[in-house]
Amino acid sequence: MLGMDMSMEKLLKEKEAYGELRSKLLEGYRGKWVAICDGEVVAQGDDFSEVVKRAYEAAGGEVFYVTKVGEEQRVERRVYRNR
Repeated sequence: MLGMDMSMEKLLKEKEAYGELRSKLLEGYRGKWVAICDGEVVAQGDDFSEVVKRAYEAAGGEVFYVTKVGEEQRVERRVYRNR
C-alpha cells in the first residue's frame, strides 16, 4: 500500500507541474496529448497510446501524468507503472 501512496503522490506532483506549464503548452501543444514526468514534457503527439508508449520508455517506468492540452477536464487519464 505504501508504494501506491507514493505513486499517487508522484502523480499529483506531475499534475501540478502540468498546471504550472499549461499556459506555455497551450501555445505550442493545444489539442495534443502530453506526458509529464519529473516536471517536464517527456512525450507529445496526436495519438494517446503512442504518447503513453514513448513516455513509458522515456520515464523508465516511473509514474507520469498524461492529458490533452486545453481539454484536461474532459480527457484526464492516469497511467501507473506496472511492476
